[in-house]
Amino acid sequence: MKYFILTIVPLFFLNACAIEQENRMKAMRHQIVSNPSVPNEIRAAIRNNQIMVGMTKEQVLASWGQPCGLCYGTRRSSTGDTWEYNPGETTSLGIGAGTYLYFDTNGILRYWSSP
Repeated sequence: MKYFILTIVPLFFLNACAIEQENRMKAMRHQIVSNPSVPNEIRAAIRNNQIMVGMTKEQVLASWGQPCGLCYGTRRSSTGDTWEYNPGETTSLGIGAGTYLYFDTNGILRYWSSP
């Protein structure tokens, strides 16, 4: 019973953290989509889970969610950040298997590449 509790309690907290993060993402998405100062094209892209050049990092997060945190392609750079999105959130596909988003130093999406 002791080991069961030691297993279940951490899983409960991990699940609670995941739910909290999902709620924050939904709130951020709602805030961006309902903001009249955000261009209509960007709001439509977010509603359709799409990205487009010119989006901010927050807008990309609202549309696609968090990038792969453990993937090779997600990194910071003095010339801008790169985010990698992998199908199924797995790194087993290898380098070059995901979609890479390239942001400039101001956090604006400039282009992306897909396998």
